[in-house]
Amino acid sequence: MVGARITSIGTYVPPKKLTNFDLERKVETNNEWIIQRTGIHERRIAGTDEFTSDLCVLAVKDMMQRYNKTVEDVDMIIVATSTRDFPFLSVSSIIKNRLNISNTGAIDVNAACAGFVYALHTANNYIASGFHKKILVIGADTISKITDYTDRSTCVLFGDGAGAILVERDEQLNSFIGFHLGSDGRGAHLYIGWDCQEK
Repeated sequence: MVGARITSIGTYVPPKKLTNFDLERKVETNNEWIIQRTGIHERRIAGTDEFTSDLCVLAVKDMMQRYNKTVEDVDMIIVATSTRDFPFLSVSSIIKNRLNISNTGAIDVNAACAGFVYALHTANNYIASGFHKKILVIGADTISKITDYTDRSTCVLFGDGAGAILVERDEQLNSFIGFHLGSDGRGAHLYIGWDCQEK
């Protein structure tokens, strides 16, 4: 099989900070309680006019600058996100347009916290199959836009940001060492409020 390797990495977080002390004024919590249970001191929050695709583009630009990379020849874009800009238009398609990448496929992966791992797994398999040579993989979310800031059990956890990597064909390497993927839907009702087994 054709080998695949990560050749560059970029990141972006919005400048606005939401500290534990800010949350103390919103919900019944405190700095010590949050740090003891999560280790989190602050999170970054997207502006009202800043969306997941914006964070993605800035992460890719950071990657390009850090590693002197270009993306015009990327032949697949995979974005892992749970917070698309729009319900039906994929974030990956928006990025394709904004970065002027003409000849590429574009898909989004929604697997919540595991999304980036699934996207990376998919990229590796696309390259190992021989059908693709250079894949842009991005993990990004603007969770603050859907967070309930009256729920202290969840609002202390989430912030916004993006990470981008290039996965490229390498004839001298084997594919990634390995993956262990799994899923357990038994707790779905704890997230969405109804028992999936009854539907």
